[in-house]
Amino acid sequence: MRLIFFLGLLHCSVLALAYFTAAQYPILNGITVVSALLATFALLKNYYKRHLTILRSLDHGLQSLRDNDFSVSLNPQKEKSYNPLIESFNQTSANLRDERQRLYQREMMLDKVLNASPMVTILVDHRDTIVFTNNSAQQAFELDGSIVGLNWTKLVSSLAPEFQHALNHHGETIFTLTDSQGAQQAWHVTSSDVTIHLAHHKLFLLKSITQELSKQEVATWKKVISVISHELNNSIAPISSMCHSGELLAKNLDEPRLNRVFNTISGRVNHLNDFIKGYATLTKVKLPNKQPIDWPVLIDELQTLYPFEKLTDVTQEDYRGDIAQLEQVLINVLKNAHEADESGKITLSFAVKDKAIELTVNDNGAGMSPEVIQNALLPFYSTKHSGTGLGLALCREIVEAHDGKLLFNNRDQGGLSVLIILPLID
Repeated sequence: MRLIFFLGLLHCSVLALAYFTAAQYPILNGITVVSALLATFALLKNYYKRHLTILRSLDHGLQSLRDNDFSVSLNPQKEKSYNPLIESFNQTSANLRDERQRLYQREMMLDKVLNASPMVTILVDHRDTIVFTNNSAQQAFELDGSIVGLNWTKLVSSLAPEFQHALNHHGETIFTLTDSQGAQQAWHVTSSDVTIHLAHHKLFLLKSITQELSKQEVATWKKVISVISHELNNSIAPISSMCHSGELLAKNLDEPRLNRVFNTISGRVNHLNDFIKGYATLTKVKLPNKQPIDWPVLIDELQTLYPFEKLTDVTQEDYRGDIAQLEQVLINVLKNAHEADESGKITLSFAVKDKAIELTVNDNGAGMSPEVIQNALLPFYSTKHSGTGLGLALCREIVEAHDGKLLFNNRDQGGLSVLIILPLID
């Protein structure tokens, strides 16, 4: 604006000079006026070009911002009146660039967290199309390829009825489902409505709570066992003391019948004390002392204790676990198999599937009823006359401490199949 004012003032000065000199130099009057006009026009044209270039640079910069390209910046100009505007533009571009970088880092972090989370996350848009899932979702639905882009209603209709009911229920619900290995899995499902970019979406969150329920169940049993053991010990101690005193008195009376009575009482007290000590071991299972395991050596040692036929070769795998605890589990399983199968035709197979070691022990006995399979891992539950219901419960505690699974299934050709799954560590 100051330049325009200066040019106008110059133009008026030239015209005034031409007017005052017109009387003395009439020939120069017309030349001066034309020259002044041409000079003014040239200056205005040059000014217009420079300012038009600056305005075009600003326009291109704003167009880049509209296209989400925040890397553009403008250079300072000779016309200092534009520099504050250019500085504001560059600052805005830098702020947008930094903000986009922060958003990108947050998105990357969120994507890593969602994909590493065991919770299944599914986002469905207003067209009933799946627009986002994490890695756990792909594993939960056990489908080949990605489910992103599939129709949600069509996918749900292909699932088990219990699964369909839980996913169609708005809010929170819990349901159980039998997996491909025949084990019951408990799931917690939450569905909610969310708005993203002014569009209606549905968010589904599914979490397997089988392990949490199992841990809570074991913790409850441990508490019950501790309370019972404490109360029994409080009664056993005085009974044992009184029995010992009675034995001393019986010797002085020389009465054989009293000796038999006190010996019987003492024997039952000792048996009950051993029984309590056995269950106390369940409440005091130590955390696994994990070390590399030589599987071929371990299996060969077990074969000398409880003979079995190896259906597959035992390979050395990079697995760390508590050798003593896992050996105790396998001894218990093989011992039960021999007790159930009088023929002694026990088989063991070793395999690596889905990043986990699978040990399968099969027998040709009578198998288990559905009720026994459901309660076999519970403390105090036993089908044996002299059983304590401790062995399999202790095996379950050890296997789950190794983040594994202990499963029972009746074989089609008869007998029981015990599957021990121990996940490998990446």
